[in-house]
Amino acid sequence: MRVAVIGTGYVGLVTGAGLAQLGHSVICADISAEKIATLTSGGLPIWELGLYELLQEVKDLDQIRFTTDVGSAIRESDILIISVGTPFGPKGEADLTQFWSVINQTALHIHSTEEKFIVIKSTVPVGTSDQVEQQMRSLIPANPNINIIHNPEFLRQGNAIHDFFHPDRIVAGCNTEKARNVITELYEGLSAPILFSDRRSSEMIKYASNAFLAMKISYINMIADFCEETDAHVDVVAKGMGMDRRIGDSFLQAGIGYGGSCFPKDIKAFQDLGNRLGVSMPLLDSTEAINQNRPRTLLYKLRQVLGSLRGTRIALLGLCFKPMTDDIREAPSLTISRMCMEHGATVHGYDPLLKQYPLPGVILHRDLYDAIDSCDAMIILTEWEQFRNLDWSKVSRKLRGRLIIDGRNMFAWEDMQLTSQVYDLTYLSIGRPPIYAKTASPSASAL
Repeated sequence: MRVAVIGTGYVGLVTGAGLAQLGHSVICADISAEKIATLTSGGLPIWELGLYELLQEVKDLDQIRFTTDVGSAIRESDILIISVGTPFGPKGEADLTQFWSVINQTALHIHSTEEKFIVIKSTVPVGTSDQVEQQMRSLIPANPNINIIHNPEFLRQGNAIHDFFHPDRIVAGCNTEKARNVITELYEGLSAPILFSDRRSSEMIKYASNAFLAMKISYINMIADFCEETDAHVDVVAKGMGMDRRIGDSFLQAGIGYGGSCFPKDIKAFQDLGNRLGVSMPLLDSTEAINQNRPRTLLYKLRQVLGSLRGTRIALLGLCFKPMTDDIREAPSLTISRMCMEHGATVHGYDPLLKQYPLPGVILHRDLYDAIDSCDAMIILTEWEQFRNLDWSKVSRKLRGRLIIDGRNMFAWEDMQLTSQVYDLTYLSIGRPPIYAKTASPSASAL
């Protein structure tokens, strides 16, 4: 099948490369000349595990190519996949500016008798796909052969290639038998079940799924706060909960909250849609409120030991919103860096994939141990695998303040009891009792 993918972000590139691997002829189009030049020369504008190798493979097979000529890509394809960004606007609403620009441009390049299947992967408010159909009928009234399909993506950054080829399900909102047949053929080769629905239900599935996962994260973080007041261990609590098949163990890792390009914007857009429809959504309100409070909870832990942060040096390990990605969007590190600097601290940072950081004032290091050198505290914000193998002897020599805050509960609490004694380190984590160094105690000024 001839497929055009409009938008070369995480979703567009992974989808394009994946479909090319399945045997389709794919054109990836983007208005960014810089992105297309990078892709054409064999580079990547983003980092995603396994994507470089997959793209090289399908390029060698001549199954994929890249262009800035969006119109040409539309004309040369039978299936048009829209995967442009839908960020949140000033009031939290989904900003569909790029999306509608692509829709209007698409109409200019479809002949009056040409059959075209427009597949919407961008996350859009419920009812948008129907509006697209109305817009197409208005712009091309003589063409009855345009099929609008809503086909949400459920890719996890850092695991997107795996998720494309091994999805739990494929959801497709279709109104015609032809559209259903096209989706079936498009994903032939994948073993996942396909759920066909109306388009509005498909759009709702995407929002409802992301909102529920975000809610699980905020829920376990609320439980973590409760555990800290009762000397319970949140990791044990989460394990006990997750063993119940009705609950499951995914997204029950207590920490500093969610970030990234999906959950924050989708929650806001879902809330905005609910407000406009007069639907009360208190669970989402609480989900967002808990998440927004996580950086303040961590700052309180920091001040419990250090007291005033003025003149201190704070090292942040892991700046992206999650491991195995270079995406900094809505990362907790942004808020935590800003709060530390507002309290007078100098912030040093390290992330294995970042070469620059968008927040002025943060000193970025290429080496982990250089980042913590002479710092008063070391805060783990992203659970990169390399952090599990820290040289504690080196950490104790480099880290002036001997304070470690584990914002992702990377280390077993029992192991850190021994590590703390051997190296005289204070170890604070999320939802577990504090472990104080022999020479440390909570600061009265922070209590």
